[in-house]
Amino acid sequence: MILTAFWLKIIAVTGMILQHMALALPGAFPLGVEIFLQISGGLTFPILAFLLVDGFRATSNLSKYMTRLAVFGVISFVPHLFVLGTGLNIMFTMALSLYLLKLRRERGNSASFWAIFVVLILACAFLDWGIIGPIGVILYDMIKNEKARRIVVPLFFIAGVLLQGLLVTSLMSLFIDMEYLMAEMDMSIAPAFFPVGTLLAIPLLLLYNGERGRPAKWFFYVIYPLHLAVLAIVSIAMGKNVLINMIRNIFYEIGNLL
Repeated sequence: MILTAFWLKIIAVTGMILQHMALALPGAFPLGVEIFLQISGGLTFPILAFLLVDGFRATSNLSKYMTRLAVFGVISFVPHLFVLGTGLNIMFTMALSLYLLKLRRERGNSASFWAIFVVLILACAFLDWGIIGPIGVILYDMIKNEKARRIVVPLFFIAGVLLQGLLVTSLMSLFIDMEYLMAEMDMSIAPAFFPVGTLLAIPLLLLYNGERGRPAKWFFYVIYPLHLAVLAIVSIAMGKNVLINMIRNIFYEIGNLL
């Protein structure tokens, strides 16, 4: 079985939609189904980041490529906010990663590039995939051996996700009783299986034949805000919307204080 860029993109987008279903509708699925949805989501960014680097190397108009990602990031801001509680979506991560690739092409591995890189990476902490997203993109570009880059970078993403999760949990535990929080919010163990999907991205990337396949230039750009908008509407209708419930709880707590 050989995969073109078209089929890799289909797999990545399908995984993204499935995971967003789990995040948009917490508690709506049996645990086994939720675990499957989280594993599916783990496939997405390692594949999209890989294809972003390939697109960077092949594009004839880099500025238009970055602008397109940024524009659809803005379009997706509100639906992403309602589905995931933040508007800083993956489109912004990819646009900034593309800019870093452009900068590295112009400046090489110079001190000035790495200085700018560090500053922008810190800014990425607030974006989807945090600082590990753009670092992984740069690694995809830096590693010359084709087989190695398809294996090493997803492994880096796994390590980054685990380390980032451990760091966030450790910092939160300094101020919050985590056991109480998990009990109160009825948190699921399903997200812990997310890295399994990232690991499964490796064999898929190894099957990639380097060919574009069917043209699907606008597929990802259109499906991204569209599926978020649909999930936002469904989550609101089911009373499971993350943002609305968060705001409702804040006003409830304020009411209790008054």
